[in-house]
Amino acid sequence: MQGVLRAWDVFHPVAKICFGLVFIWAGWNKFLDPHTFAELISNYKLLPAFAVNPVAIILPWVEIAAGVMLVTGIRIGGSLVILDLLLMIFALALIINLQRGLVISCGCFTLDPEGERIAWTTLARDLVLLVLGLSIAFRELCIEQKKVNYHP
Repeated sequence: MQGVLRAWDVFHPVAKICFGLVFIWAGWNKFLDPHTFAELISNYKLLPAFAVNPVAIILPWVEIAAGVMLVTGIRIGGSLVILDLLLMIFALALIINLQRGLVISCGCFTLDPEGERIAWTTLARDLVLLVLGLSIAFRELCIEQKKVNYHP
């Protein structure tokens, strides 16, 4: 068990940075083209029309800011909560639309309307990222707990 914990000590900082970079990358294209991103959001048919544009403008900023915070080590817990919640919401959106049988672009890492279509593999990737995010959050919680309980 000790070997696993030591391996995680090495893996954890790398995983945290990579996890943050994924969201910076995902948010960047959306930030550059909110109009196209709004169209992709609309295709999911989950939000009322009045909410699509505000979400298309705000969501990329949230993804980028939370990713930067995670990479730089600022408010790690808060950024992990935000990113993990985004992954949960996206997983739910994918499940609903896969059940509906909609053939739409994912909008994850490219805004090309003919880009990656949502599929069960998209959901699997989202859930893998969610497990990674939750494991990073759990490790951060353990690190914070050790700091609280440390009495020299």
